[in-house]
Parts: sequence; structure tokens; C-alpha cells
Amino acid sequence: MATAIDLTYEILRIFSDSHRNEMTLIELHTILANQIKRLTTDEVLRTLRSTNLSNLFSIQFISNDVCLIQLNPKLTLCEACLQKSCKKMNCTKLHLCCYVSHFSNKPLEKPCFFPHTLRQHPNNIVLLKKFQYDTLDQDLLLNLLRFYHRINNNEQSQPRPYTNSKRPTSSQNNVQSKSANYRMFKSRPPSQLKKSPIIIIDNVTERQLDISIPSERDAPDVDLEIVQLVLATKDIIVERTLEKQISNDFYRRFTLQFKDKQVVDKILQTEPIIVYNNIPIKMKRTVRQKDSKIFALKFNVNKKIDDIRLNLYIETLIGKINSNVFDMTPDGNNEQIYLIRCEQSIDFDHLYKVHSAKNTLQGYTVTITEVYEAQTIEVSLLQRSSHQSINVKRLRQLFGETRWQEDVFACTCIHDENTADIELMNAEVTANWLAEANRMEQDLSLSIHPIIDFIQPLEKNEKQEEEEENDEEISKILSSRSKISSPLSPVNRTDTTSTADNESGLYTIKPDWRIVLTHPTFGDEYRKYIREHMNISVQITGSTIQVPNEYVRKELARYTNMFIQTFVFQEVTNPSKAEVKLIKDNYTRMTHKWQADTNKTLIAARREVMNELFPRPNSTITRPQNRTPATPAFRYKQSPILKKQTPIEESILDQSQMKTTENNLSTLPYTIENTVYFPFFSLSNPFANRLSTYLLNTFNITLDIKPVSPTKLVLDLKGQSNDVNDARSALTALFASLKTKTYPDNNDDSKFTIPDVYRVVQWNLDQNSIVSSCSYSPKNGGLLLVRYFANNPQFGVDEQKIDDIIHHNIYAIVHQILITTKTLEKHLEELQTRIQQKSDYGQNICCLYNYSDKNRLSSIHLCGTKTIVDDIYSEIKKIIDEYAPVPCNVQLPSNQVNFLLQICSAELIRFEKQHEIDGVDLRSGLKCDKTSQFLAPKYLHEKIKVFLLEMSQIQMVSKDFQCAVQLFKTKKNEINTLALKNRCLLSISLSSPPKASSRVASTTTSTAISVSNGDLITEQSDVLVICSSSAKLRDVMIKAAGNQVEQELNGKDLTKNMVDTSAGQLKQAKRLLFLPWQPPSSYITNQDITVLRQSIALFIQQAIKYAIQGKFQSIAFPAIGCGGFGISPDVIATIMIDEVREQLIANPTIQLMVKFVVQQSHVYDVFNAKLKPTSITGASRNRSPSPSHLLTQEKVNITLTTTYSDIDKARNLLDTIGNILV
Repeated sequence: MATAIDLTYEILRIFSDSHRNEMTLIELHTILANQIKRLTTDEVLRTLRSTNLSNLFSIQFISNDVCLIQLNPKLTLCEACLQKSCKKMNCTKLHLCCYVSHFSNKPLEKPCFFPHTLRQHPNNIVLLKKFQYDTLDQDLLLNLLRFYHRINNNEQSQPRPYTNSKRPTSSQNNVQSKSANYRMFKSRPPSQLKKSPIIIIDNVTERQLDISIPSERDAPDVDLEIVQLVLATKDIIVERTLEKQISNDFYRRFTLQFKDKQVVDKILQTEPIIVYNNIPIKMKRTVRQKDSKIFALKFNVNKKIDDIRLNLYIETLIGKINSNVFDMTPDGNNEQIYLIRCEQSIDFDHLYKVHSAKNTLQGYTVTITEVYEAQTIEVSLLQRSSHQSINVKRLRQLFGETRWQEDVFACTCIHDENTADIELMNAEVTANWLAEANRMEQDLSLSIHPIIDFIQPLEKNEKQEEEEENDEEISKILSSRSKISSPLSPVNRTDTTSTADNESGLYTIKPDWRIVLTHPTFGDEYRKYIREHMNISVQITGSTIQVPNEYVRKELARYTNMFIQTFVFQEVTNPSKAEVKLIKDNYTRMTHKWQADTNKTLIAARREVMNELFPRPNSTITRPQNRTPATPAFRYKQSPILKKQTPIEESILDQSQMKTTENNLSTLPYTIENTVYFPFFSLSNPFANRLSTYLLNTFNITLDIKPVSPTKLVLDLKGQSNDVNDARSALTALFASLKTKTYPDNNDDSKFTIPDVYRVVQWNLDQNSIVSSCSYSPKNGGLLLVRYFANNPQFGVDEQKIDDIIHHNIYAIVHQILITTKTLEKHLEELQTRIQQKSDYGQNICCLYNYSDKNRLSSIHLCGTKTIVDDIYSEIKKIIDEYAPVPCNVQLPSNQVNFLLQICSAELIRFEKQHEIDGVDLRSGLKCDKTSQFLAPKYLHEKIKVFLLEMSQIQMVSKDFQCAVQLFKTKKNEINTLALKNRCLLSISLSSPPKASSRVASTTTSTAISVSNGDLITEQSDVLVICSSSAKLRDVMIKAAGNQVEQELNGKDLTKNMVDTSAGQLKQAKRLLFLPWQPPSSYITNQDITVLRQSIALFIQQAIKYAIQGKFQSIAFPAIGCGGFGISPDVIATIMIDEVREQLIANPTIQLMVKFVVQQSHVYDVFNAKLKPTSITGASRNRSPSPSHLLTQEKVNITLTTTYSDIDKARNLLDTIGNILV
């Protein structure tokens, strides 16, 4: 660890040698750490905050991860002295010679009477000592003071305008750091702006990009790490990931920082949108530019400004530039805001110069506010309808997929399903969209408006303020040398207090706002809102929030104001019992404050909630009925003997609080401010009555319960002085014995998952005369909290008794619903509503219906008295039995299934649409080779069977034709199209397989077919084809390939889909191709060779097509069907070899080696025999297919399947087909 003096010297030296007047804490620590080992940033900060350095440097926390150290001395060089004009004896600044050459060791040509060191002037010595500059190295200090003077007075280079990346309210991301950078830069003293144009913070922000990707729901496989890896593949390295990010149902947003600005520029110029696995990764600059054509005027008055005066004033500011003025004043606002948009760029220097000369209009102060270039638009439906709503899918359809992908950065928010906020890629794109706003309004019925972001103006010249404060401070220091100090004037006292408040780092919450910001629900929303917008965590202590600096305080005030604007405040005078109950019952949606000593109650809620619960006379919204109480109401009880006393608010119990009346009776207030005790005094809890009786009978004390505020309750104890003191001691002992028992939801019955379970438990405990208070917590899946008094002779209870009642008297059932439908959900919702409307709900029964989501199944929970729970559960089972989808089996031949799927698909879709709410899906359930099975409610089973049988009443007609093979292949698609057009299912079979195909090979290919007697595991081919329907072969190959292939196949259905994987440990191959195949059911039952040939041909075609598309050189097949399926090897060999040859002839340009790998010797002999007579020799490879082969006539059988009503169309179609094949 380094000593303070070492660090002090090094810090001065680093700033002096680097010729910089500011650097970040991280930069300073990095330089120091190279010289001083094990140095921490905390040590550096402590040194900077020491008395001497704190008077020389200022520390500004720009954000949670950026701390700026600035050279900002409170004691500076006297400019007047440097100009040889300072005549003050007690000047508050340091005097020094203005000639740099006088500071060398050379002798002066003529005498100089100005000081050449800081200690050569008596007044300098006093100042140095007062500011503790005398402990610093004088040479380094002099260098820094002269450098500070030079950059503030001599350099005229101005930094480029800094831009803010503040997002609209609905899509805030990294706002605090970015906007803070802007406003902190703007809030520095003007003299500090006259420095090097390279600003560290500005450079950092210019090296940042905002990244947008779809939400986790839409793109679960893409996250921030994937984005960084994708950028790395393009040689783009991310330097730092900012902690600020946003993730919601619409998109995810991150901010990345790169090495330099050139990397950012290159990304945006070449590839601002990267598509990875069909997921767009969009990038845009984090910083935003100021709009050069727009500014705003603000008047601190609640009445409209005269139009004529306003227009003349605007012309005075900007000259004769064509402009449009828009009134942006919100309803009910006490500030007038006018937006001015010009057709040309505005000369802001001239504008501010004119404004400084005249900054009032009609006697009201005018504030100029600049505006950022708009990059976010608001899109709204022009004609709102309950049948139409805005969502991302619909927006993409309206604007077009191409335009959405290229122009839209993200849809950041959707309001009330009628309005959406869309952030665009840049300001240029925004201008193009706004130029087409009228067309979109006419064509798409959408209104488009830009979202304007104002740049916060500077309210004071902070440099002047700081200099004034420094001068005042120095004057006070110098005046302390006098023996008699003058007293502070009232003005000085006020200023001192104000300064202390500003330096205290506190933001004070308005009294009315506090009831919103400290509310459990709204408080969480507020903290989240501030965290997203400013990237800071706030903690409310009393009525204040601790802030690090004045800038953060102002920003916090602004965002707090924006948050509060979403609430409506209303005073209710003399609230009725119904209104009091309504306020209490809706505590989670509304906050309130009982105003002491008045008949008024202040309530606050969001506008829609306020309109619902307290509608205005012309409102058509009615109050909801049967709401579940969320917070118990306070009982307001008055003694039947003594006169009611005024509630008091003192919270300290001492003898001085006791008051004595004329009849020698004393009153002592017992204040309760811990809210855990409040439920004991609710209307439904018998504790208050029992406590009053106990105090009256035992101490002859009357009890008056007074709710003073939502957080304060006063118990007035009235009686003789000694009795009151005894009663107070008894109350203290009673409340000190309070214990809390927690019941976690770790049982199978899940009774504590139900939020209303606490009401049932409370009612049961009350019935057993147990004094208690029950509540519910949603933590850890649900917790029941039972508070009771232990070890108290009057109100205490044995904990075991509470356990017995909860575990034995209260019965619970939970029913998981594996598959649900909209119809079932509707009936369960209606049942839940009926249960909650029962008179004994919350006593003998409570329930909860959980909807299904991606993490859980639908479930319904019941809790209460066993007989009632059983009765309701039987009703639930009836509903589930009637409306829950269950399997429905239908036996249909394969030809009927094929006809339904290929010819009657439109009718199937129509039937599914009619029963969509019942979850009916016919097409996926129809199976050719086994029983078709559908999921549907029982009441639809018979209807589905009748429908399918009616649609599949078919008849077949067939005819044989003689035609050339090549002609048939050419016309096959045309014939199939005609069949479908006439609602006929086409089936074609050849009387014998073509022989010529096995005798020829293409001249333009180099192909070979071979057979080997061996194991597919050791086969050396690029692609190994595996029949995934053969469990034995599949399992052997997967085991041999190893864990990598097992992981690739995890979760994939190999019995239905083609799946390809890497070769894993089978290094001799490149890919494994898993293809499902099994003999058709019609072959098994009818030995239909044609159907078998078609299924094997499809198997071969899929595999060879995969090899061709992958540009592989070789492929190996197993002999399918010869093992467990028991098909003759002769049939399999003939079909497989012929189909391979057909595929090779159909693709003459490929070079593919095909091999059949056969383990069984007798099967190998059959394959080998089939290949030998027609093996391709070197001579045959050079021959072209014979013309006689192409004209070989084959017998073709064509069968048409159709309905009885269309049989005549099928016969006519056969004649047409005959004409085509001539």
C-alpha cells in the first residue's frame, strides 16, 4: 500500500506530465498501478478526497461505472495580476508574474516586482495555507494552475456538440449513462468547454453501438454471447459490454463498446444488420445528434401566449426562415410549450444571442430548449375496433417484411393494443417514414407521429455560480483573520442554508407523491422505472432519496415527475363506509392517505383504475363487485362512557404524554407504528373486542382505537393514573410476545398456492377462538404467515393447536390438466367465478385456476372444508370429463386416408376452424399405416367419425395404357395436376419394372454401383444411410458414433423425420443420414408390390437427393426390409438397385459412388447376383442410352379414386389421359 503523500505527488505529476485537465478514475488508477503495486481505486479516491486535493480536483460520478476526475482548483491565478492591473491588498486569488521567461534561472535584464514562485507573495502564503496547497509540491502545483489558466483563457477551440441517446419512455436503455454524459458535459463551466476538442467521455460514447435482437420468446437460441461470437467471426471484437440493457416481450437491447470510433463507422457502413440463423441482429449508434431545424420555447405560465406576439418573437430569434409552430402543451399543464420546426438549419448562435437580449414575452420568462433528431415514431390505429388490435405480426404485414427488416430497429412498446412505439434505424429513415405518413394513413388506416425528445437546457451559468461561491468562501477565510467578525445578514443566512441543502445530496419527495412512491406495488414500479431510465437504484428514506450529485438530483426529479404523471390524485370528502371499503379492498391498485384532523382522504391511482372505481357523473364505467379484500379496514371504536378524544401523533411513550381530565381520569396514548399489528384491529378480527373487555375487567381501563394514518395507530388508555400505567405495561408485554409461523407450500396438495387461503385459515382460527392474524406471500410458490401471541395468559395460544387446525381441518385438492382448450378454460373460469361468489367463500372454500404457460400445466386448486371441496371437485371432474380433449380412434384404409389428406384438405381445414376452440386437429392425426387418432372432447367424437366417413366414401376406376417410358415420365406431372383439378386421387403402377434402365449408364457421369459383405459401421463412404425405423441398426450406429451424435439427436423424432448429423467417432465418414422406412400396411396385408416399390423408391430418392445437394462423392445403403420385416431379399435387391440406377440416369452430371453394405451372406449373394449381369463396364460407360430404349413400350395402369358423385368425371378423365399418352 502506498502512503497518501506518495499518491498525492504521483497524481499531481501524472496530470502535469500528461497536459490533461481531466481523466477517468480507471485511467488514473491504471497509470498509478504500473508504479505502485496492489493499489486499489478506493485508495486513489481517498487521496483525491483529502483536504488539499479536494480543493484542487473535483470528482464527478457520471454513472455507476464512470467516475471523472477534473482539474478544478478552488484557488486560481489572478487574471488581473497577470494583466498588471490588480490593486487589491487582500485579493482572493494567487498573484504571479505573467512572463514565462522570468521563471528560468537566467538573471533578469531589469528588476521584476511580481512573484516568480507561489510563496514569494505574503497574501499567496495565506491563501496556500488556508486551502492547504502549502503541503503540495509547489512546482507541480504551479504547472497545474498555469495549465488550468491557459486552457480556460487562451484556447478558443470548441468541442463538437455532444449528443444524447435518450430513448422514449417506453424503450429506455442506458439512459442514465448516456444522457448523464450529455448533461454533465453541458453543465460544466463555460471556461471548461474551451479546451481540447477531444473529450474522453464523448469518445467513449462514440465507440458504442446499441444492439437489438428479437425477444427471448421469439429467438431463444440467440443471446448477447451469440451476438459477440457472430461479431468475432467478422473480426469485430467487443471491448466492453455495458451493464445497462433491456429485455421485454418485444425485443432485447444491449449496448456494446468497441476499440475505436472507426470500428463503429465501418460496421454501420458495411453491415448494420447481420442475419444469423434467420434472426436479425440490428445495430445503430448509441449517441444521438441534435436536430438543427427544430427548437422549443417554454413559458412558465398556465395561459396561452398571444399568437401575434409569439410569431414576431420567433421571427426575431431565427430571422425570416419559413417555420411551423406546434402547440405541444399537455392538458392541465402549468407550462406552455411551443415547438418550432424550420425548413432550413437554424443559426443557434444568433438565436441565443437574441434570446440573451430579450428573454421575456408578455412578462413571462422564455426558455429555449433544443431537440434531438427523432428516431422513434408512434403508430396508431385510426379506427379502433374490438376486432382489430396492433401487434408485431400485424405491423410487419402492414409495412412489409422487407421494409421492416431494413428500417425498423425494434418495436419497443404496444399501448392498449391500439398504439405502438417503433424505433427506427436512424434519423434519415425516420424522415422517409414521416414523408409517407399521409399515404400510410390513407392506405393502411394508420397514423404516424414522431416522438420528440427535448434536450434539457442549462438554467444557470454554473461557472459564475462556482466562482461566486469560491470568492465568497475565500473572503470568509480572509475575514477570519480579523479579530471582530461581522454578523451574517438574513440574506447570508438564507444563502448558507440553501447551499447546505444543495450540497447535502438529497432529493426531497413532494408530500402527495410520497403515498405513491412508498406504496408496495407502485414503489416497486417506480424503482424499476428509475433503474431502467437512469441506471441507478433509489432508496426512499422518510421523504428523501440520497443522490451522488446535483445533476443526478435534477434528472431524478424529472423522471420522478414523468412517472407521477401517469397517476391521478383525488380528494374524497367524508368518505362513506362503502367508499372506505372500496379503497381498502383495492389497496394493490390504489394508494390512499387518511388526512389527520380533517374529513378528507387523498387517494391516487392510475387513470383507468380511478375511472373504474370513482367514475365521474358522465362515466359509464361501473364499479366491480365482489372484490376480495386485500387489506383489512381499521376499526374506529369509541368508548361507551368517555367522550371521544382527538387522535394524537406522538410516538414516544413517556409520562409526559398522559393527560388528566377534570374528573381525575387520565388518558395515555399508546402508539403502534409497526404494521404487523394492524390486522389484529381490523373489522373482521375479534381481537379488538376481547382486548377492550380484558382491559376494562382487569384494569378498569376503557380503550379507544384511533387510526391516525396508514402507518400509525393510537390506542387511547383512559382511567386512573396507576391503572393506565399497569395497562400500558400489560400491552407492552402482550405485543412483545408476537410470533410469526410460516407455512411453506412444500406439500402435494399445494394449498398455500392459493392467495385466498389466508382467509380460510383466519376464519377457522377465529371459529376456534384463537387470536391471530393471517396473511399470504407469493414468495417461493406461496407462503402462509400466521401471527399470534405466545406465552401470554389472556391471548396466547399453543402453536401445536394452530398446526392441527391447518393440517387437519383444512382440506386441499389440486388437479393438473394435461391438455386444455379454450372451451375448457372458459368453463373453468366460469366455475371459479361462481365459487368466488359463494357466500362462504374465504371461510369454507377458496380456489385458484392457473392458466398454462411454457413453464407449467394448467391446474385448479381447491382448499377448505372437506365436504365442500369434494362437492366442487366432483363438479370440476364433470367439466374436465366433458370438455377436455381425449383420444378418438378411427379405423380408415390407407386409400381413404390418402384421399382425405390430398383431395379433401380444404374440408378438413374448414372443420378444424369450426372447432378451433376445442383444439381439434384432424390432418395431423390421419395415419395411412395404422389407426388414426385425434384429440377432441368426448361430445365431438361421434361428429368427427361421421364427418370422416362421409368425406371418405370413395370409388375407384382404372385403365391400362401402353406408352413409351420417357413419354410417361414427361407427362406424369400434367396427369397428376388434371387428377387433382377433378378431385381425383391418382395412382400409377407399371406392370413390370423397366429393364433398359439397368443396361445403360450416362455418358456424362462417372458412377458406380457396388455391393460389399460387411458392417455399415466400418464402411468408408461420405454418407452412411441408416434406416431409423430399424431399432437394432439405429441403436448400434448411434452407440458407435458416440456422445456427440447422441447429443445432436436429443429431442428429435427419428421415426417420423429425416435427420442428419455429424459422423462423430466414425471418422471414415462425413455425415450420418437417419431415414425412417417401414413396409406399407397395404403390402403387409395384400402383398401389393407396387406400393412397396413406391415406398422404397422414396427412401432411395431422399438419400441420393441429400448426397447431391451436399456435393458428396459416395453414399452407402443398408439392405432394408430383409431382417425383422421378413421381405424377400430378391424383391428388395431388385427394387433398390433399379431405383438407384433410375436416379443416376435422371442426374447425368453427378459423380456419385453408391454401395450396398450387407451383413447377411445370403442377402449379399442376392444383391451381388442382381448386379453382375448388368454391371457397368468401361465400354458401356462410353455409350449413350439407346434410342430404342427410349421408345420401349411399357404397360401402365392408372387408377383414379374419387367420390361417388364424381365418378363420371373420373371416367372422362381416363379418356383424356389416354389421349395425352398417345
